[in-house]
Amino acid sequence: MRGSRGRVFSGAVVAALGMFGAGCGEPSFGEMPALCAEGGACPEGYDCIHGVCALPGTPVPITVGVVPYLRGPDVRMVPQASGVLVVWETYAYSDEGQRFVGARVAPDGAVSPRMDIVGRYVADADSLEPYFDVLPVGGDRVLVAISAPSLPDDPTVEPRLVTYRVDLPPQGREDQPAAFESAWPKEERLATVGYGAVSFPKLLHHGDRVELGYVRSRTATIDNNLETVAELTVFSMQEDGTLFAPEPTYHSARAKLPVAVGVLGAFRVSTGAWWILDNERPSALLLPDDGGAAEVKLGRLAIPVAADDASLTYIEPSARQGDKQPTDPVSGPAGLRTVAAPVMGDPTPPVETSIGALPGLRDTPRPAWIGRDGAKPILVTPGEAVDAPEIAVYLVDPASAEASRVASIPRLSTRSIGALHAVLTSGKLFVGWLETDETSATIRMAVLPEPEPPAAP
Repeated sequence: MRGSRGRVFSGAVVAALGMFGAGCGEPSFGEMPALCAEGGACPEGYDCIHGVCALPGTPVPITVGVVPYLRGPDVRMVPQASGVLVVWETYAYSDEGQRFVGARVAPDGAVSPRMDIVGRYVADADSLEPYFDVLPVGGDRVLVAISAPSLPDDPTVEPRLVTYRVDLPPQGREDQPAAFESAWPKEERLATVGYGAVSFPKLLHHGDRVELGYVRSRTATIDNNLETVAELTVFSMQEDGTLFAPEPTYHSARAKLPVAVGVLGAFRVSTGAWWILDNERPSALLLPDDGGAAEVKLGRLAIPVAADDASLTYIEPSARQGDKQPTDPVSGPAGLRTVAAPVMGDPTPPVETSIGALPGLRDTPRPAWIGRDGAKPILVTPGEAVDAPEIAVYLVDPASAEASRVASIPRLSTRSIGALHAVLTSGKLFVGWLETDETSATIRMAVLPEPEPPAAP
C-alpha cells in the first residue's frame, strides 16, 4: 500500500481544535481540548500540554512518527536508560526504501530526531514485508532480529533470518548516526513449506545469553503419510549477538494445530522459558533448561501475559462478531485464565482454571500487560472498539481478575488503532499506539506517572 503523508489528527478533531486558535479570550471548547494560543496561552484552569490546552495532568498524546503505511506488527517499543525507544520500518516499495528506524521518547514527552537503526537492508519490494524484533542488551546497544522472504535471484525460496548489533548514539545526541552491523557471519535460511511463509522472530534475554525463536515448517513422513510439521528453532547468542554455536536447536511444536505464523512472545522463568506460538490458534511451548519440551494448546485468540515455572496466565479476549475477522466488532467480557505447566512426556492436558472476568477488550490490537514485583499488574487497552476515543489503564488483581480503571488517555482521533504497546520505566508509564487510515499511519504516545491504586473511599 502506498499513500501521501497524513494528518496527525483526524479531520473531525482538527476542526474541533480550531475552535481555539489565535487568542485566549473566552473559547467554547466543551470536553474537547483546544490548540494552545501563541506563546502557549490557554484559558484559566487549563495548561498547554504538548501544544494542546487541557486540564492539568491530562495525558495529551504526542506524535512520534508518520509514514504512508505501516502494519501493526511492525512497531516495537523498548525501555532505555531514561525513556523508551520506538522502532518501526519503512518498506522496500516506499520512497525511503527498506529501513528500520526509530526515535527515543523522554519522560517529559520530548521526541528525539529520527535515527536509522538498521539503515541498509535488502528486501523484495514485490514480496511480503520483513518482520523484526528488538531487544535492549545494555547501555545504548540493542539487537535487531529480521526475518524476510527470499530475494528474486536467490537459488532457494527459504526465508532469511539475521540478527544485527546496533550501537545507538547517547541519549540527547540522536543527531549522530547509530552504528549497526550483522552480528552473524551470514544470513540463516530456514525451511518452509511454501514461498512467502515467514515466521515472526522473537528475542529473549535468558540469563547471560540471548535466544532468538523462529518457527520453521517442513514436510515429514509420519505413519507413511507426508505431513507438514512445525519446529521452534532457537538460536543461542552472546549479548552482543554472536552465535554460541553454528546450528540452532529444533523443538517439535504445533501438534494437531495449524503451522504457526511465528513466535508471538516469550517468558523467561527460573527453570527455562515459555515460547508463545501463533496468534489465532496459540500454543505455549515450555523448554526447561535441563532439556526436553512440552506444549500446551491455549484457547483460540488467547493472549499470554505472564508465566512462572508452574503455570502460564493468559487473557481470553471478548468474542469476535460478524465475520470474526481481526477488525470486526467484539462483544462481551474478557477473562483471565491460567493453565498449569505441561509435564514432560505426559500427554494429559494440563489443568486450566478461570481466574475471573475482565472488562471487554479486543484481541486486535492486543492489549498491553506489565507485571510488577510487589504491585498489581498494569493492563492497557482501547477496550472493545478499534477506534475507541480513549485508551484505558487498569490495575488488575492477578488472583481475582478484579480490574480498577486508574487512568484514561484521550486519543483526540477517530482513526483505527493498529497496534498498542506499553513500557514502565523511569517512574513513568509510556503508552504507544499506531493509528491508521487509508492515507497514512501515525505512531503516537502518552506518558503518565506510574499508576497507583485508587484511594480508598
